[in-house]
Amino acid sequence: MLASTLIFFACWLQWTEHRGWPHEDVDRDEDESYLQRRKKSRSRVNLLIGICGVLILAATIAGVGLVFAAAWTSVALILMVIVILAGLDAYRTHRHHQEKMRQMRKRATED
Repeated sequence: MLASTLIFFACWLQWTEHRGWPHEDVDRDEDESYLQRRKKSRSRVNLLIGICGVLILAATIAGVGLVFAAAWTSVALILMVIVILAGLDAYRTHRHHQEKMRQMRKRATED
């Protein structure tokens, strides 16, 4: 059940990322560049989520033993990597929005 949920979730996230999220607009070239970097980063995360699902499925089929332990250890490590990548994505988004706000303030003072 967990494996199929993760695989489905990874596919759904990837599909939604490529279709575009609701209320997402591109104002400038900087936004386009940011969105391309974000799409690439999130595609990696979606792949890692899918890999976790496949590893859990393999552990389930293999049963208790070496494969089970290796698969679950790999899942734990991959999930830590996903958390780190999510933090980096949040930091990149924060920096992007800060820069946008600076540009908007600068344009407002010039007008």
